[in-house]
Amino acid sequence: MSIVVTGATGSLGRLVVDELLRGGVPAGRIVALARDERKAAPLAALGVEVRLADYDRPETLEAAFGAGDRVLLISGSEIGRRVPQHTAVVEAAARAGVAQLA
Repeated sequence: MSIVVTGATGSLGRLVVDELLRGGVPAGRIVALARDERKAAPLAALGVEVRLADYDRPETLEAAFGAGDRVLLISGSEIGRRVPQHTAVVEAAARAGVAQLA
């Protein structure tokens, strides 16, 4: 079981990943979702698994989640796009069988 943080390269996402690490969660149990692999490179360097996913590309989301994962959905920042983006994440998480979505 992994802890998956969406939007992990944004301000809040990065703070969440840092706090998980400081709190003793092993880097190997943390999955950082990001649209840009280059922006996520510093997280990968810490041992965090990086998976590419984009709220606007629903086909990338289901593969980013695994059965039993705990997922933190960090809200998208594009006004007017949040409802379809968040719906795509929730639906993909349900299909993947995540254990918890917050």
